[in-house]
Amino acid sequence: MKTLLKIILFPISLLLTIFVAFFSFLIEKCAGILNILSGLLFLLALTAFSQYFFGWPFGSAGDKFNLQSGIIVTVIAFLLSPYGLPTVMIWIVAQFAKLNEAIKSL
Repeated sequence: MKTLLKIILFPISLLLTIFVAFFSFLIEKCAGILNILSGLLFLLALTAFSQYFFGWPFGSAGDKFNLQSGIIVTVIAFLLSPYGLPTVMIWIVAQFAKLNEAIKSL
């Protein structure tokens, strides 16, 4: 009975193995690109905050749009940083890897 169950679950285990390997590779490659993009967005947010607080570089301080856009861009930069979406994706892939190991251990 246990052998029959292993035979039935083998295609699922194979698909999970391919899924985990592919997405681990994809996350590793995309994390570097997202890290660079996060840094650029953070610099853009710093520019928006400096425009709001100091009026630099264009000379009109106190515009609410600059504050709102600075906050929004900071949140997006955090999501694209290594502590944001890549960490969530690594956790999700790890859960699929645990499921795969549970299926293999039957």
